[in-house]
Amino acid sequence: MGLNDAGQGWHTDMSYSKDIALANVLHAQRVPVRNGKSVGETQFRNMHAAYDELPDSIKHRIEGRTATHDFEKFWEEMRKRPGSRRAKLTEEQKRRKPPVSQPLVRVHPLTGRNILYANPGYTISIDGMDPQESGSILDYLFRHQERADFLYAHHWAEGDVLMWDNIGTVHNAVADYLPDEPRYMRRAQVMATLDYPALVA
Repeated sequence: MGLNDAGQGWHTDMSYSKDIALANVLHAQRVPVRNGKSVGETQFRNMHAAYDELPDSIKHRIEGRTATHDFEKFWEEMRKRPGSRRAKLTEEQKRRKPPVSQPLVRVHPLTGRNILYANPGYTISIDGMDPQESGSILDYLFRHQERADFLYAHHWAEGDVLMWDNIGTVHNAVADYLPDEPRYMRRAQVMATLDYPALVA
C-alpha cells in the first residue's frame, strides 16, 4: 500500500486544467480479494446533491465566485503518503500545469443542474476573497461533501466496467490493499469541450 497512490484522496479529475474531464471509465483486470471480500473500492460523492443541500446562505456567498485549483496541492499530499515514490514537481512541471480558476457552482452540461465544483484534492482558495474567509468556506464545503447520503462505494469484481460522471462527482480510491495484493485497472477518460455552452456558465 502506498507504492501506487493513483486516485487516492478526494478529487475531481482534471479540475486543475482548463480542459476538464466529462467522464471516466475503469475496467477491472485484477481485483485484490481478502477473506472472500474485495478490497480497493472506489468511492464517489454526488455534487448535484451536495449543491442542492447547501444552505441558502452559503449558496449566496459562493454564487458567481470562482476558485483556484492547483495540481501541486494534490501532488504534495500524495508525496506525504507512506511509501510514496513521488519526487517534488520540477519548475518545468509546474509551468506545464499552472493553477487555474474554475466556477464554484457549475451548470452541468448534460443535466443542466447546478453542481458544487470544489474538491479537497485540488481546490486551494476562492478568488478575490479574504484568505481567512476563503479557507473557512472551503472547509465548510469539503465537510459538507462528507454526508453519508452523498456517498456511493463501488466494490470491485474482476471484469467490472464502471463509467462515472466526472464533472458531477468527486471520487477516491481506497488503498486498503497490500503490495502483494495486485490491483490492476484499465482507464479511459472522456474530455469535455466548449461545445457545451453550460461548461462556461
